[in-house]
Amino acid sequence: MRSIKAIVVGSLFVIVVFIILQLAYVFIAIGYNALAVDFPFLKDISGIFRYLLALPLLMITMFIGGYITADIANVRTNIKVWFHCFAVAFISVGGMMYSALKNSSLTLMGIIVIILALIASFAGGFYWLRDNRDKSE
Repeated sequence: MRSIKAIVVGSLFVIVVFIILQLAYVFIAIGYNALAVDFPFLKDISGIFRYLLALPLLMITMFIGGYITADIANVRTNIKVWFHCFAVAFISVGGMMYSALKNSSLTLMGIIVIILALIASFAGGFYWLRDNRDKSE
């Protein structure tokens, strides 16, 4: 039961933070587009700006989600932490990609985002494991 709770809480954390960040991104994009009217060079870098803003926030969110999941699951073996963090990353990123891919196909950037999200989630879980392994021994 604790494993299911950990996966649900970790996934909900990541999904809720993603939704909040998407809302914030809409407001930032509106301001950015308003600035681009007066400064035309901003239109040329809009794609780069989007990834420079979104990828670090995605990584931080997934890291914290993995950490929360490992903390709630409170397991001390690598494979169990890996399983819990994989489940959270699969649920949250899978839901995000499924909604984005209904009328489109997976691109190279989409694959990179999935891989980075998995790595960040695993890193959060293993960071928790490293910090708490000494406490149980």
